[in-house]
Amino acid sequence: MVAPRWQKQDRIVTLSPMQVPALLSALLIGAGLAIDSCLVALAYGVSSAGSRLTGAVRVGAVFGVFQAGMLTLGWLVGAPVASLFHRFDHWIAFGVLATLGVRTIRESESTDAHDNGVPPLGKLVLAGIATSIDALAVGFGMSLGNGELGLPLACTFTLTALGAATCFASGRAIGSHAKRAAHWIAGLVLIALGLHILIEHLLGAAPAV
Repeated sequence: MVAPRWQKQDRIVTLSPMQVPALLSALLIGAGLAIDSCLVALAYGVSSAGSRLTGAVRVGAVFGVFQAGMLTLGWLVGAPVASLFHRFDHWIAFGVLATLGVRTIRESESTDAHDNGVPPLGKLVLAGIATSIDALAVGFGMSLGNGELGLPLACTFTLTALGAATCFASGRAIGSHAKRAAHWIAGLVLIALGLHILIEHLLGAAPAV
């Protein structure tokens, strides 16, 4: 007996119990990778002025593309590149974020660079690289386990882009009331995030006693 057409359609759109773990895993991967990007986006939002929409769209797009791109790169290239980057990736992230933090603090004396509400693309690219290096290792780990890339990639891009855009817009609302203090807060957040990444990797690499 042939099942009615509507029943076939229900089977297509219904999430089977076997697919639930894969979806949860993809959501956890995406959320975990998005956290650093969201923190940086919040810091940029706090120190920015002007329209929220353009800046939020740009920030979300750049961070989403870098997280998804690094995840894909790690999945494709595998061990050689991932192990090479793992030796000094934390130093790159720390250096970039600390530099951006210091520059953001210095801009507290002159906020002209962010008066249009859109963070400079060059800064976003550097921050995108610094916050997405861990995605390279995650992609490599997925390739070792013969994991599928599609669902984690979609979740990573979506959660990072939406999260970063939302955090930027939220930070913009907070920072509009105290420009100078906002730049200091944003700069300190960037520096602290860089230190956190560096210390976390150094402690993780320390030999057990």
